[in-house]
Amino acid sequence: MKKFRIIRDYLSFNRSELRGVIVLLILLLMVASVNQLLPEEHVIPSVNFPGLEKELMEFEAGIRRAGIEDSLKRGSKYKTFWSSAERIKDTVKSARYQKPTFSVDVNKADTLEFQRLKGIGPSFARRIVTYRNKLGGFISCRQLLEVWGVDTSLYNLIREQLVISSDSVRKLDINTVSFKELLRHPYFPYELTRSLILYRQKNKIFRSVDELNSVEGINDSIFRRIKPYVRAR
Repeated sequence: MKKFRIIRDYLSFNRSELRGVIVLLILLLMVASVNQLLPEEHVIPSVNFPGLEKELMEFEAGIRRAGIEDSLKRGSKYKTFWSSAERIKDTVKSARYQKPTFSVDVNKADTLEFQRLKGIGPSFARRIVTYRNKLGGFISCRQLLEVWGVDTSLYNLIREQLVISSDSVRKLDINTVSFKELLRHPYFPYELTRSLILYRQKNKIFRSVDELNSVEGINDSIFRRIKPYVRAR
């Protein structure tokens, strides 16, 4: 009786415990059923094909040989192409450094002729012609450097194509020129023009161009600069 009492004590459950035991049994049955339904795992045995590795190596070697031959063929084409390109480049370079076959007279050229020079556009051409008209003509090609915007690099670029006809220079008669006309000349600023006119009024006439050395404000440098543009009749 005592043994039955012990068993009954261990197997007696209240309502909540009984419900939990039932749920646990149901879960265990479900897990067992799933294991039975799942297919067994099959392991695919490795297959060894004798000679396959050798064939693959021969195939790769053939591809490499074909690639090398193709590269050599393409290389010969590229070599021909680059050879032609180098010949064209040399031809362009020689043409670029070939001396121009034309020249421009700075005292007679119009704006269109000046634009034939490298680096001279319409604006530069108009400035050169305008300055030449004010000056009365150029006595040296280097006077182009006095034109606004013409620097040494541009002058050196075109100087080999420049020629000059000095007989085209227009001279001012210092005995008859007016104050305004003399003032328009680039080489006669206001103070110099005023001194020259005052000297002429005082002395009535310039007997020679060399007499300009007696005018206030005219030194040797200024005299050499203005002498080609004046005369005394």
